[in-house]
Amino acid sequence: MDSFSSSFNSFLNHFRASANSFLSQFEPLALLLAPLLTLLVARFLQSFLSVIHEKGLKATFLGFFMSFIKLIPGVKSYVDAEKQKVVDKLHSGSKSIREKWRTDLPTTGLGVGVIDEMKDEKSKDVDWQGKCSGTVYIGGSESEGHFSLINEACSMLFAHTNPLHLDVFKSVARFEAEVVAMTAALLGSKEKASGGQVCGNMTSGGTESILLAVKTSRDYMKMKKGITKPEMIIAESAHSAYDKAAQYFNIKLRRVPVDKEFQADVKAIRQHINRNTILIVGSAPGFPHGIIDPIEELGKLAYSYGVCFHVDLCLGGFVLPFAHKLGYPIPSFDFTVMGVTSISVDVHKYGLAPKGTSVVLYRDHDIRKHQFVAGY
Repeated sequence: MDSFSSSFNSFLNHFRASANSFLSQFEPLALLLAPLLTLLVARFLQSFLSVIHEKGLKATFLGFFMSFIKLIPGVKSYVDAEKQKVVDKLHSGSKSIREKWRTDLPTTGLGVGVIDEMKDEKSKDVDWQGKCSGTVYIGGSESEGHFSLINEACSMLFAHTNPLHLDVFKSVARFEAEVVAMTAALLGSKEKASGGQVCGNMTSGGTESILLAVKTSRDYMKMKKGITKPEMIIAESAHSAYDKAAQYFNIKLRRVPVDKEFQADVKAIRQHINRNTILIVGSAPGFPHGIIDPIEELGKLAYSYGVCFHVDLCLGGFVLPFAHKLGYPIPSFDFTVMGVTSISVDVHKYGLAPKGTSVVLYRDHDIRKHQFVAGY
């Protein structure tokens, strides 16, 4: 033992002498700065590689190139000036119209004449019926048919009610519950594969449904896996509401390219899944191309990694179930797909309800409870 200790001390002394001899040829300041510079370079490379992994090589170099170009004297000021021209043009186009708009409360009441004024202003709107795809989904005249029925029901039940007070507006509570239940039934809630616990809520539109689904997934995965730095993965074809949700709820967003068929690329999504992933998203269909993502494959992927999977049916929720029933070859897209944890579907689109009404659904109550916020 003493022999080993003596040999080890001899080795340390020899190593110390050799190291000091080698380092003596450098300036003390250089020895101090070298590890700091190495650390900074390593940090820069780590950040650079992280950006490449997140945005891709092409987008990263394009971003660096544009940033470098703006450093050239005169370029940034030129770009800013061109941007300002666009802003000024937008403002000038509506300036003459806005000059007639009221900016203060009138000193006296406007009387019944205000209705005529409103009708006159409305008559100047674009003739949109049947001509504005993706804007309003109810066609026909406001004075007849389904349009007229919707107006009467909305004014009778919802114009002057507050759904927060369920004990007061019991009729509203009933009708909202029925809309949620019927929508869920269209999307597989009564099928054995769904688990029989599908539940949900009505919202003010597709964006709110998506926001709630993302928030719920974040909190559910925090409880389930202890994830505190959440990330979600979406395809480039996904709705911009997911960008909004990522900013609202402090979630890192990983956006991956679509494949040659304009579908979400399952392989690319798999490559981006890590220990912080809380959610992946599929659309049926996506807004840009009307293409249905491979929901079944994404469901299997989400289930195998134990992460949430949201299906965006805001556009197709009241089309695909009926297309399937008519015999069209529609791939599975609802709660019968293993791995689907939430679905958003807009009733005010092809459900032909008034703006804005949407539904967000969850596979079970254990997931949905994370949608709610309890005050203390």
